[in-house]
Amino acid sequence: MLQPFEDFRPNYIPRLLQLGRRYLVSQTYSRIREPETDSPGSRANLLLSDYVELGEARLHMNAVKKDRYAAIIDLKNPAHLRKIQEMLMAGSPYRIFFAVVRSAKELENLVNKKYKDKLKQYVDKQTNWRISHDAVVKPTIQLSFGELFIIMKHGNQRIRIKFEEIEGKV
Repeated sequence: MLQPFEDFRPNYIPRLLQLGRRYLVSQTYSRIREPETDSPGSRANLLLSDYVELGEARLHMNAVKKDRYAAIIDLKNPAHLRKIQEMLMAGSPYRIFFAVVRSAKELENLVNKKYKDKLKQYVDKQTNWRISHDAVVKPTIQLSFGELFIIMKHGNQRIRIKFEEIEGKV
């Protein structure tokens, strides 16, 4: 399973505040599988997404509201800041990822290379696109509310697919 996101590090907090990105939305991150996740000492994997506006954070929160780890964290709220710092400490029951990728271009290249056949299968089975064998459909990656999506265009048509749908195809 592709895991494209960075580990969230404590030194990101001052930088986020400096950039005015004070709101974080947390959610369960299922692209990482810990062995024996229900065993004592196992850690919960969380994904944090950052926002400038509280309204944007609320939209994301609403999309994941059934998630037991869904929360809006305000980095200017001392209680929230203390909690996130505790969660980042060694020995914490959480492993936290940040919804950013080191290089979007590298990720797109990896998806184009590693999932090319699965993308072709998807296009063949799920669309009425008739693409010649020598034509190349280059997908782009989009992140929305902690989910990766593949965007593919052909002519004037465009489709948006959850990456996990492509990843799960055999």
